[in-house]
Amino acid sequence: MKHRFVALPLLALFATANGQQSGNNQGSAEAPPPGIRYEAHVPAGGQVPPAIEIKKPGEFTSDGAKAGEGLFAAMNCDGCHGGGAPGWVGPSLIDGRWRYGGADEEVFSSIYFGRPKGMPAYGGMMGSDGVWMIVAYLKSQSPPTVVPTTSYETINQAAPAAAAAAPAPAAAEAAAPTSPEQMLTKYGCIACHAVDHKVIGPALKDVAAKYEGKADAKAHLTEKIRNGGAGVWGEIPMTPNPQVPDEELHTIVKWVLTLK
Repeated sequence: MKHRFVALPLLALFATANGQQSGNNQGSAEAPPPGIRYEAHVPAGGQVPPAIEIKKPGEFTSDGAKAGEGLFAAMNCDGCHGGGAPGWVGPSLIDGRWRYGGADEEVFSSIYFGRPKGMPAYGGMMGSDGVWMIVAYLKSQSPPTVVPTTSYETINQAAPAAAAAAPAPAAAEAAAPTSPEQMLTKYGCIACHAVDHKVIGPALKDVAAKYEGKADAKAHLTEKIRNGGAGVWGEIPMTPNPQVPDEELHTIVKWVLTLK
């Protein structure tokens, strides 16, 4: 009998279950699988993924792939890999070329535990079930008929239009956020930023301190979030966010600049 992925709204339950399982394993005499954490890895949202045994839950289904598509958008994966994952700031995830291996378990490991040079570890935020949904989505994609010869670091200039496409149904149907914190979650900002400590990008309090007292702070920060950029806070680029409505973007900027 084939296992079926459960619906996306139960993702929080998955994370809780995984956390409980991890806590039980800590008392076990068995060591966690080797090679799952590296010094260069950064946990998305500051949530370190628990050590787990990587085990595929069953055959992928269309329901699981559909849920993974919604998660891919909700977690702002398309901000680096482009809408549909053809590649942008990050590499293509559908062209059949994998730096760290393309087996289902290897792709899972890359998402769950992260990789050096910019790929956050999402296991702590999504749990293993959520990551398997994204793997199912990626593996359901058909490879492009033409695969350009390019390095993994090369930005695909054709991807911005795809990344700015309409959001997936799961994201579009979500309730409108009413606070800056909810907006940060909705648009995936928490994957790279936390309020009081550095994640992939700088702490939001540090951003506020950098722009404190500057007359053009609001305009400059709004432009940076909207269009992205690099070189201000390190080598990893800030991805553009064309999907954020102007009103909500201004609310986020105004709130960030008040942080102390």
